[in-house]
Amino acid sequence: MLDGQPSDEQYMKELYERFLKGVVDNDNSEFYEKDELLDIYDYAQDEGDEMTQLYVLLTGARLYPDSDFLDERKAFLLSAINEESARRMFSRRGRRDSALWQVLKLSLDTYPDGNPEEGLAALLSSDFKLPCEAVIRLIDMLRDLGRLDLLAENLHVIADRCTVPNILMYEAAEALYSDENYLPMARDISEELTTNEPFNPDNWVLLAKMEFAMQHASECVAAADYALAIDPENERGMLIKGLGLIQQPSKENQTVPEENAAERTADIDRGIALLQEVLRINPDNSLAVKALSEGYAAKENKMAALEVLCSYMERDEANSYVLLDILKLRPADASRFFEVFDRYTGNNERKWLELAAQVVNNGCVVQAADLLKFYHDRHVLHEGMEYYLQLLYRLRRFDDYVLLFGDCCSAAAKPGGIRYDFSGNAYLLLAASYLMSRHFDEAVELCEFMLKDPPKANDFDEHIRWKGMQVVLSFIRNLARQKSPVITQEGFDPVTYNVSVG
Repeated sequence: MLDGQPSDEQYMKELYERFLKGVVDNDNSEFYEKDELLDIYDYAQDEGDEMTQLYVLLTGARLYPDSDFLDERKAFLLSAINEESARRMFSRRGRRDSALWQVLKLSLDTYPDGNPEEGLAALLSSDFKLPCEAVIRLIDMLRDLGRLDLLAENLHVIADRCTVPNILMYEAAEALYSDENYLPMARDISEELTTNEPFNPDNWVLLAKMEFAMQHASECVAAADYALAIDPENERGMLIKGLGLIQQPSKENQTVPEENAAERTADIDRGIALLQEVLRINPDNSLAVKALSEGYAAKENKMAALEVLCSYMERDEANSYVLLDILKLRPADASRFFEVFDRYTGNNERKWLELAAQVVNNGCVVQAADLLKFYHDRHVLHEGMEYYLQLLYRLRRFDDYVLLFGDCCSAAAKPGGIRYDFSGNAYLLLAASYLMSRHFDEAVELCEFMLKDPPKANDFDEHIRWKGMQVVLSFIRNLARQKSPVITQEGFDPVTYNVSVG
């Protein structure tokens, strides 16, 4: 861009913000050209701002009552609300057909599970040229239908019909990037764009993003350097370069040789500095937050990594994914992070259980148990109690299992107390926990009670499951009678021997 001349993105943003200010201030005095209203509408659409889109339609109707230049956008907006209302717009008197109308018809005819091949072929064989908005809508439709194969196969045909081919290539690369099968193609398209428009920093950022996705860290950094040479304050360029610097070495995941350790540390430091600058410009950039925490973790500065994530979790109203990243770092004391999560989430047991399951899936069972203990101490677990008990058993916290189970039984015995509908498996784990915590008499008593009064099996699977439990209960009882929780000569341990933890 020329010095002092705003970029297209800056112009669109300023135009959008000026219009939005007029809406908020209830000021209708500003006049807008038709093209400006179209630009504002499209920018608001990219921002997911439906309110501003509606106000643009109202402003267009007020300033240009006899014009239909916004009808296509109106029809697309209606299609997201009521399909029949959108279809009725096709029969409006005086409607002029266009590529955008054809894309809308194709979308209405095929979404959500139709086949767009025939309609796409008809559109591409018509006389219509495809303006930018039609191209973007067409690509979005193919992506939503899961038919990126049609985009890949017809890319050059679409380019021949397109009024601005570089816009098509950019949007196509972004769409194909979402499917790893087409990632190499998306990368090649991005490289072609940098040849076609070498002074457009967005193209170099796009290429850097593709290289990063393909785990080509050094190529990612090189492409980002080109973007920053053109526009040193490009936030996305700084972000992707910071990501590339912190991720190196890349796809081989090899250990850094000792002689290159200093260079690696310098790369991480450069990446950290770039990401700090991104967060100075935009403190809510979640990618920069996550990457910065990873950079600190790579330097074994866990405290700094945790502080970055905790600060962001405060601003983001305790997003569970941020807490998940915190727990992956296995903090020695996670209670202050749980405090933040509790401040925004409160007594919503389902959210805490969902997060605990995600934490377990990441291999952090201790942290998941700590999470549920915090919730139970604050709010009392109901439906998640058996899951919490299972975690304690997996962690071999047998005394804790026995104590908590006893607390649940005591609570249920009180008037109005919580009644836990524990499964047979929970009682089986209790028997094993009695044994391993050397409560031998209790283990024998529980095993004999369960063996004496077996549940009625409602189906074959349940019958087989109970037969297996009988074997384990007999095994636990015999060890308890011998007052021996140790591994037997056969190599069995009641903690691992056919004792399921769900």
